[in-house]
This record gives sequence, C-alpha cells and structure tokens, in this order.
Amino acid sequence: MPATDPTDDRALLRQFATENSEAAFATLVARHIGLVHSAALRQTGDPHAAEEITQAVFIILARKAGSLGGKVVLPGWLYHTARLTAANYLRTEIRRARREQEAHMNSLDNETPADDETWQQIAPLLDTAMGGLNEADRNAIVLRFFENKSMGEIAAALDAPEATVRKRVTRAVERLRKFFTQRGVTLTAAAIAGAVSANSVQAPPVGLAATVTATAAKGTLISATLTTLVKGTMKAMTWLKLKFAAGVGVAALLAGGAATVAVSQTGGSDKLTVPEIAKQTQEAYAALTSYSDTAKGVSEGGGQTVEATCSTRLQRPKQYRVEWVSSGGLYQSKGLVWSDGGANYEVMDAADKFAAAQPTTVRDMQMAFAGATGVSGGAASTIPGAFFKLNFGDKLGVFAMERTETKRQADEKIGGVDCYVVVNVLDASKMKVPKSAAVDVKSLGTSTTTLWIGKKDHLIRKARTTMAGMSFAMKFTDKSLKVQLERQKKPVTPENLAALQTEMETAMANNSGFVFTETHENILANKKFSPADFAR
Repeated sequence: MPATDPTDDRALLRQFATENSEAAFATLVARHIGLVHSAALRQTGDPHAAEEITQAVFIILARKAGSLGGKVVLPGWLYHTARLTAANYLRTEIRRARREQEAHMNSLDNETPADDETWQQIAPLLDTAMGGLNEADRNAIVLRFFENKSMGEIAAALDAPEATVRKRVTRAVERLRKFFTQRGVTLTAAAIAGAVSANSVQAPPVGLAATVTATAAKGTLISATLTTLVKGTMKAMTWLKLKFAAGVGVAALLAGGAATVAVSQTGGSDKLTVPEIAKQTQEAYAALTSYSDTAKGVSEGGGQTVEATCSTRLQRPKQYRVEWVSSGGLYQSKGLVWSDGGANYEVMDAADKFAAAQPTTVRDMQMAFAGATGVSGGAASTIPGAFFKLNFGDKLGVFAMERTETKRQADEKIGGVDCYVVVNVLDASKMKVPKSAAVDVKSLGTSTTTLWIGKKDHLIRKARTTMAGMSFAMKFTDKSLKVQLERQKKPVTPENLAALQTEMETAMANNSGFVFTETHENILANKKFSPADFAR
C-alpha cells in the first residue's frame, strides 16, 4: 500500500539523490511500480512492452531525482512520465515488431472482472482522457482513485485546503465524464470513479521491482531499446517544459497590454502543419480499440455517378465488417467484406441477388478493402486504412510525410464538427505503372486528396480524392460482360453483349479522371463488439 505521509516520498527521493541510497529507491519502486506498470499495460496492451516502459520510467526518475522540486507529487509525476514513455514507445519501430493487439484484448480480459462492463468501456480511453487534464487535476485523480488516498492525504500532498481538493477532484471527474461521453461512453461520475478506483492499478509481475531497482538505482547497463525509450521520453519532457514556458510568456505579454492581443490570440492548433495534423490523427486511430460509423460515398467518372451508403465496424486486432449498397450505375449493387480475425471474405452482387451470392476468400484485408474502394466511393477503405494502418487506403501516411506537397485550407464544419482541412497533391504522371491484363494504363495523371479532420478528436469526417489527367483503356471479356447483363436483368444475346461492350469502351475513352467523395457520420469509438458483430 502507498504510504499515507505524502512527504515520505520526497524524503526517500532526497535520500537517494544525496546519498545514492539503493534501499530508499527500492522502497519507492515497490510503492509505485503497480501504478506505472498498469498505465503502461493499458496503453500498449503488450506485457513485454509494459515491463520495458516501467523500467524506463524509473531510470528517468533515478536520473532526475536531484532536479525534481521539493513539492513534486511523485505518483502524479510517475503516471505522467509513464504516459509519455508509452506514447514514445508506440511511435517507434518497436511498436511494429512487438505490439500484438491480441495481448491487448487478453490483458484487459484478465485484468477486469467479467461483470465489470464499466471498466471495460473506459479502460481503453482512460489514459488519453487523463492526458487532457491539467497537472493539478491529474495529480488529484491519481492520488484519489489510482492510489486510493483520503481527501486529507491529498490535501497534504497538494498543500491545499481539503475543501479545495474536494472541488478539484469533483471537477476533474466531471471532465473525464464529458470526455467519455463525447466518445460514446455514457456513465455517471460515480461509476467512473468507482471503476477507476477498483481497477486502475494491478499487481506488477513478480520480480519486476527487483529488476527495475537494479537497472535504475544501480546504473546497470541497459539495452538499446531502453536507451531509446529513456532518451526519447526525456526529450519529450524537455519539450513540454519549453512549450509551457512559452505559453506563460505569451500570457504575460497579454497581461501587459491590449496591443499584444491581436498578435497572440491564435491558438496553437491553428499553427499546426499538415504533417503534424496527420501524425496526431494517426496516433488518434492507433489509440482506438474499436471504431464504427455510417458513411455516404459518391464515385464520379466514366460518365457515371454512383452513390453508396456504407456501414463500417472495426476492432483490433483484425476484425472488420464493411457493408455497402450502391445505386446509380448500371444496376443497384450490394457488397460486404469481413473477417472475424481469421480468413478474409468478400461478396458482391446485384442487390436482389446478394442474399444468395456465395462469398469468396481474399488474400488479406488490404485486398478486401481495395476491391471495395471504387464501388463504395472510397468509404470502405479510407477509415480501415487509417485504423489498421494499411499500405492500401492509408491516406494519412502520405499526409504525414514531410516532403510531399501539402497545404492547409480554411477550417470548415462537417456535420457540426469543427475540422481541419488539409490537401495533398501527388503528381503520378511519371510514376511507373504496374502491368495489368485487364487495364492498359498509360498515365496515372495527378491525384489530389482533401481530408476534413475533427479538431478535437482527430478523426476523419470527410475525404475527397480527385484523379485527373488519367489515360487508360479497359479490356472487357465476354464473361465479365455477361455478368453485367445478368445483373441488369437483360438477356445475354450477341446484340446485347456488343452494345454493352461499345457503351463501356465509350465511357472509358471519354473519361480522364475520377472523383471519390465520402462523408462519415454516427462515429462511435471503443465500443466492445462481440464475434457475432463480424459475421455475414
């Protein structure tokens, strides 16, 4: 259990800093390792990563012991450092090699009682929500609900009257409640407080405290991975301090006179570059455990306009279900791509034949989403591409690159949501075109993609891709033309085959580009889906 005297942490830290007392440091590790390890495990879902992050946090503590202020609230400082270190971990190549989402789901199931649905709902969002609190409110929440201290103990730790502490805790819990509500998790403040108090800190693995003490307090040689984590996190901590100092400076200027207001009113978010916005959006999708929405997609090109309504459901590690109905083309069609985490399937046909159509197995989810892109107006690929960070459909990856041609436009509202508007232009006219038996592409032309990204949650609300200057010809086999006629409920005769061939060739010859527009609504994040939600 944590010590009830808030000054005890400071005394132990001072003893370690001045006397290099391993015993004092070991006491601090034993006291707070559960808090750090639990936060790391929640954010990464990987037990091995959580242990490395825990070691890195205490190594940083050992290195900064002498410079931490006399009023530091150590549990709050450790929790904040654990968040920064986990975020640093997730941004590196380590994530690709080691982070397995299966471990994330298993760890949550193992940590949480089967009947505690409240904790299962808020656990994936908790640390992001905590990151939105100011330091004082975050310290209050950590002490009250992570470490289960009394109001009197918190008042002593924060050097504030108990009445003030009570108001601060209540206010902070209300801010967490609003954060969860905005993301589709509607709970009372009391339910949130109870769930966090009961579940936020779990016992760390046996032996981890001894390992942490040895690596941090004794200065034992550490791996390259730990070195990278420690350096990256310490740089982030320094950057945050500089950012805070700059903010204080601006506030001082504003207080000094109205003449500076016009210069200083612009918020930091309005100064973000396109790559910075894209990277924040990538991180937002990476932090989600599940996602669902409904979307409207419009495909324009080849002399036709096809409109589609699309329903998307995604869940880590590899579960997805995307269904759409399109109209406006040669016939009304319906399609579905899905996986329960095993094989990947697709089925597409005329709407009236869809129920009897037999699904086919596709190689992987990228192939499934690629086949659904055009017929869904892009709605079946953009969000899955961002959520699963696929090579195909991940528009954010291009926007995040520093060397591509990007620009910001004036912010707009989509469905009442304030959005960044970012544009990327790719000249593909000189790119090497892959060979295809069905399509003879002479030039890909220029591709312009515009994204409307929510300023608060960094989720995509709208996307439009315009492909201009394309030069290609498609070859239609009698088999493919026959399928098209059958779906149009027309007899398969030589005359109809010839007429359709001419119609398709004329459409392609007169077309030099396509426009795909998609708008996403009814977004719901981090809902726990069942296996049945990913069945046909």
